[in-house]
Amino acid sequence: VQARATGFVEKLHVRTALDPVRKGQSLLELYVPNWIAAQEDYLTTLALKTEGVEMLTQAARQRMRQAGMTETQISLVERTRQVHARITLSAPASGVIMELMVRDGSTVVMGTPLMRINSLSSLWVEAEIPESLTAQVRVGSEVEAHTAALPAEVFRGQVQALLPEINPTTRTRKARMVLDNPHELLVPGMFVQMKLSGGPARTALVVPSEAPVRTGQRTLVIGVENKAFRPFEVRIGHEQNGQTE
Repeated sequence: VQARATGFVEKLHVRTALDPVRKGQSLLELYVPNWIAAQEDYLTTLALKTEGVEMLTQAARQRMRQAGMTETQISLVERTRQVHARITLSAPASGVIMELMVRDGSTVVMGTPLMRINSLSSLWVEAEIPESLTAQVRVGSEVEAHTAALPAEVFRGQVQALLPEINPTTRTRKARMVLDNPHELLVPGMFVQMKLSGGPARTALVVPSEAPVRTGQRTLVIGVENKAFRPFEVRIGHEQNGQTE
């Protein structure tokens, strides 16, 4: 939420960060001295009865627009024939105030950020995908999320992006998910477990993940042939739940 004009914060209707707000709720009242002269000029042109006054009226309307007034505010001045130097800013969306940059009496200039509101109707989740499973993750794939704080709830969404970086410590790659949160039960900072929808089921030969022996040049497993143990060179695939393809 930014200031449309230079002025003074006369009254804050919200007090601190993390306060919840609803769309259309009053946030603060701003007194804008620069509007007074522009509105008085406009009202003066409306009262004139001379020829060519229409051009003066349009010029006065344009000055009010340049001062940061909206068409609704200009129409209010025209309808009431009174100067309105105060504006009440309303919340453009429902959510939570994450940052509050002003206090009562603060001076602000045009474009100054006043506060930041985050909607909680949907949330980003950064999931850590094991490196061996990243080939199965696709942008747009459907996901389900569960959290220990709300064991009976299932949150659904989809993969928005697969970030191009591998964590060298955990050998995981971050995937950004977007989860629907219509009842705002999830809040930023929660841990969730993600379940990704995989591709179609297929048959594969699997061995315990401890079985493959990696020599650096090839991968071997020990098998039985003719009642004797011997190494077999293999090419491994996906790994999941302690089993390797």
